[in-house]
Amino acid sequence: MSRRAQAVAEVALVYGLLGWIYVAAYAAAYPHDLSTRIAAAVPMRRDTFGAVAFAASAAAAIVLRARTGQLWERRSAPARGLIRAVLNTVAGYGLLVWAYLCVNSMTHPWTMSMQLTHFVPWPSEGSTAVAGFAASAVALFLARCADPRGDDGHV
Repeated sequence: MSRRAQAVAEVALVYGLLGWIYVAAYAAAYPHDLSTRIAAAVPMRRDTFGAVAFAASAAAAIVLRARTGQLWERRSAPARGLIRAVLNTVAGYGLLVWAYLCVNSMTHPWTMSMQLTHFVPWPSEGSTAVAGFAASAVALFLARCADPRGDDGHV
């Protein structure tokens, strides 16, 4: 990966996550205003911006974790490095989704039975919270089982 590509991925990871955190905090405080524009000059809904930012950050996390795991240099088992990168990302980002929905359940519990996004009618916020929590736990378990280090912690 070139330095520029890595820089793009790092910026997408950090600023995507920050953009999503902003929208998540806004959603907790003003759940009825998510369909408004993110800014007057930007013709994008606030909730759409949050979804795009989250997806960009998660994709960048997978790329960077796979790169850190030296996926691109391995010839013997490149898929294993990518799988670990995906599992670790699902573990972390699944927990973020769960935490966000936990806050929503406290600030506006009536939305837990409503659809999560405006893109599709399913899943609901409540079922997404359960799925995010479970997916995070399962992904972390599988990632730890796939750790290349032995029982003594050494590679």
